[in-house]
Amino acid sequence: MRILVISPEYYTYGAMVVAGVCEEHGHSTILRRSPDPEALKRADVLILSLHSTLHLLDEYIIEIARQAHELGKPVIVGGPVSQVPELVLERFPNAIVAKGEAETGLPPLLQTLEDEGDFEDVEGIALLRDGEIVDTGWPPPADLDGPSPLKVPRDLGRQDVRGANVYIETHRGCPGACTFCQVPEFFGRRVRWKPVEAVLEEVRELTRGGARRFAISGGTVTTYGDDEEDFVELLKRLADLLGRENVSAPDVRADLLNERLLEAIRDYTIGWIFLGIESGSDRILRAMRKGITVDDVREAVELARTVGVRVAGSFIVGYPGETEDDLEVTEELLAELNLDDVFINLAEPIPGTELGRLVTELPEDEIPVLRPGEQLETEAGDRALQLQLTAFTTLSRPVPLTDDVFHEALHNIREDERKVLRITRFLRGAQGCT
Repeated sequence: MRILVISPEYYTYGAMVVAGVCEEHGHSTILRRSPDPEALKRADVLILSLHSTLHLLDEYIIEIARQAHELGKPVIVGGPVSQVPELVLERFPNAIVAKGEAETGLPPLLQTLEDEGDFEDVEGIALLRDGEIVDTGWPPPADLDGPSPLKVPRDLGRQDVRGANVYIETHRGCPGACTFCQVPEFFGRRVRWKPVEAVLEEVRELTRGGARRFAISGGTVTTYGDDEEDFVELLKRLADLLGRENVSAPDVRADLLNERLLEAIRDYTIGWIFLGIESGSDRILRAMRKGITVDDVREAVELARTVGVRVAGSFIVGYPGETEDDLEVTEELLAELNLDDVFINLAEPIPGTELGRLVTELPEDEIPVLRPGEQLETEAGDRALQLQLTAFTTLSRPVPLTDDVFHEALHNIREDERKVLRITRFLRGAQGCT
């Protein structure tokens, strides 16, 4: 079969695996970053690898799926959105939802398409039959004892995702239970990892597509391996292959760091960590089930500075139940930490997470992104802007609050606000909330 795989916005690692699995099983595969009607005409099957809830609302994506259906071409929708197949089928009623990981879930589905068999015999899919959802459960998790099959696009080196050409999955799963995160929901809380040699083989293949800058993904980076020495070896081997200036290991938890791990990040990567701080309020951290305290954050930042690693912190604003007092103590923590960089995000309710369920259960007046704001459209947007302006003045190298800086911050917060507001309204509408 000829298969068109669409990975909206950028080539995700997951989409490259999807396309790689297709080719590994003998199918001619095209991988694109945007809907491509001309490529669709030459394809027998359309696969949409969707990594954002907004893709379920994207009219261009919906339109190419409609075109495929009218042309009699099967449409498969996979990626993290498959965690909640009923939402996918609401937007793509003629699609087959491929659940779980492509290495195990996709091959039997493709074989059934070739054989024109019964989809209900395929483990790990969902589809509509006579208006009812048929769900065959989940496929088994992938065996990560070797490299995943990858289709590497020739222009991979042109994309920039938070400073990297590509995020590679060295492991899957996370032991955390954060209410806003889909990693433990999708991949599980048991961490699985690839041998270093398998990771290096994938990296070499990706460099042939022009990728030069790599970031480690798969959940909290320091959970890789049986012990900390496995993580140290991974970083050292990547640095030997790529140069430390082209390796980053950004996403870490404050409670999963120690001096040895930080020394490896200092010596074998660009020397930054991206610490999920989320809030300066222990009450909100408990509500998020973050599993850390504000004191854990203080200790992690101090240790990183002692070792010589720079720290960027991410914060989530507008979590249900957040008060002005919570925002105030978060501002105080920002001033105390003097971080090297700060990222402010509104609480995004990802389908399949506890937060995604929470925003469909609470009354509208208990959700900050649904309460009117004074400067921006919502109260959550107002708080995010306030915290972002505080962050500029409390960085290790403060940013002067010029008009240009202010308006750029205002634009970015508005964009995030619109996205989160749209997703929240979509989830509540799908659940019949008033």
